[in-house]
Amino acid sequence: MPAPPRKKTVVCYICGREFGSQSLSIHEPQCLKKWKAENDKLPKSQRRKTPVRPQILPSIEGGGADNERFNEAAWQSAQAQLVPCENCGRTFAPDRLQIHQRGCKPGKPMQPLKAGTGGTSDKGDRPRTTTITDPKVVKSENAIGDKTVRVEKQAEATPGLEKEGTFTTSKKDPPMSKAPPNPGFVLCYICGRKFGTKSIDIHEPQCLEKWRKENAQLPKSQRRKTPVKPEIVGGGSNNIEAMNEAAWQSAQSQLLPCDGCGRTFAPDRLAVHQRACKAPGGAKGKTPAATSTGRSSQSSATGGASPTPKKSSAPAQPQFVLCYICGRKFGSKSVAIHEPQCLEKWKIENSKLPKGQRRPEPKKPEVLQSGGKYDVEAMNEAAWQSAQAQLIPCDGCGRTFAPDRLAVHQRSCKGTGKGAGPTNKPGGTNPGVSPAASTGPAGSTGKGDPKGGPRTVVCYICGREFGSKSISIHEPQCLEKWKNENNKLPKERRRPIPKKPEAGQPLTRDQMNELAWENAKSQLIPCENCGRTFAPDRLDVHQRACKPKPGQGPSKAAAAEPSKPPPVIKRPPTMVCYICGREFGSKSISIHEPQCLEKWKIENNKLPKSQRRPEPIKPEVRKIGAKGTYDIDAMNDAAYESAKAQLLKCENCGRTFAPDRLPVHQRSCKPKPPKE
Repeated sequence: MPAPPRKKTVVCYICGREFGSQSLSIHEPQCLKKWKAENDKLPKSQRRKTPVRPQILPSIEGGGADNERFNEAAWQSAQAQLVPCENCGRTFAPDRLQIHQRGCKPGKPMQPLKAGTGGTSDKGDRPRTTTITDPKVVKSENAIGDKTVRVEKQAEATPGLEKEGTFTTSKKDPPMSKAPPNPGFVLCYICGRKFGTKSIDIHEPQCLEKWRKENAQLPKSQRRKTPVKPEIVGGGSNNIEAMNEAAWQSAQSQLLPCDGCGRTFAPDRLAVHQRACKAPGGAKGKTPAATSTGRSSQSSATGGASPTPKKSSAPAQPQFVLCYICGRKFGSKSVAIHEPQCLEKWKIENSKLPKGQRRPEPKKPEVLQSGGKYDVEAMNEAAWQSAQAQLIPCDGCGRTFAPDRLAVHQRSCKGTGKGAGPTNKPGGTNPGVSPAASTGPAGSTGKGDPKGGPRTVVCYICGREFGSKSISIHEPQCLEKWKNENNKLPKERRRPIPKKPEAGQPLTRDQMNELAWENAKSQLIPCENCGRTFAPDRLDVHQRACKPKPGQGPSKAAAAEPSKPPPVIKRPPTMVCYICGREFGSKSISIHEPQCLEKWKIENNKLPKSQRRPEPIKPEVRKIGAKGTYDIDAMNDAAYESAKAQLLKCENCGRTFAPDRLPVHQRSCKPKPPKE
């Protein structure tokens, strides 16, 4: 059966691609717009004239001849848009020329395409496609080496006439198609990777430069000799294999063995491997799996012994030096950059501390050996001691901290009896310790405050600390907030308005703070279960997790107060919809019911006639109680029964469902098999 005829295609005069006769009218405007955008990006010297669609006069024969002539002219127009390479002369699209010129250098131009080997021919003819209508079978007895001869019948044509793609004369031998060989590759003698015969000349100098940089970073005991490119005398494919074998052995000799498992790795990968290598006892005559694959197996099969790389110790960690100011680790080169900056930062932080906490400027320790060289370990030990001397102890627990971290620590430090402990907020675990007492003995001026901040004043309402200027702004706002929160509390929890402490004789700042702290504590409310005191807005949060222990009554603080029954919070009355059975407020039910009835009618009309239900009627229950109000419970019961009557019963299990949920249920509810 002959193959179906191939559809006619038309060539775009801008890009040279083939499209269908209907698609071309859509493609050409978009292709021209893209061409203009790319052309505007080119330098002025490379910009091209706007291509013009070729006009072909119709021929006498018409038909496919006109289409072929137009395609040829469009192809020539598209080829005229290509830009030639200055080095090799090949033509490329403007956006591909730059990519090509990365590898095509003036000194080493790429080999230009030969005529007849592909691409555009010398005549600039358009590459054509051929449809085979009578394919021939290639017989195995006609194969000669890599050449394949196609056996064909003599075409019925004029003797001596050569048609396109076929030979009809007996004087010419039929063309023999040669199978394309695999492209040859060459191994790099440094890294062992595969490259093309042209690419290897570009890669090897760059690879050698990279190898030297990595080798210089290794310890002296692990540095390797510069690899030498192997040379094989003679030519031919056999010698390429031998050269690749020698290059592979050269690349394998650059690897370093792991002390734990004996496997070999590149220097930059060895450190990564050793993080997870758990092999105990080191490499005791193990044959690593990584070195027994690839080309080493080929050499062993042929009787050649693969060279064993020299074993050397794993790369040690780089030497580090401690900073004598902060005690952090740095490289031997980085520490010289870090120390001046760290000292400048130390001076700024030290100047912010109170005078009683300021420390003398640290000095860099110098430890020399007998030979006049620095002892790094002894120097690091002295630097560590110097950095530890800069820390400030906590008054509560005695631990040492940096000045900027001490304030953070004291927020949660509970103290161990060595000091007064940190400042406690209202509702904390130590309600008996005031902020003034936490900073030092009574009557202190506040210079020994470990926080290192300015002297503060305690608010008599909330107990928080503020500056002497800020307290006058805070107290009126805090009192207004207190009044709003106090009005929201139940009557039994409401407290009298706090008054600012005033004494007849002048008091010191610490004594005023002590009185303000006691006044703020009196505003707290004790928990009935554990006795701890909390602010009113925090007590409810605490009681969610604080439950009374079984067999234990309330705390002493709660037992001292007269027990009052908790207030009963009544649930707002709700009305049940007589159609869907859901609950709504007394105001919302009048809005919901008309909409629910409309929705019910739409769903009911979609059901089969056998399942359609009568329209529900709102029940009228007008029972009036003794107080002259309607009996809402009776109305809700009647509405709920009416809503249940709208449900449909499942034929398998007997359960009732809404009409839109019944099909979903029946997907998994199957009838039970009858009992035998």
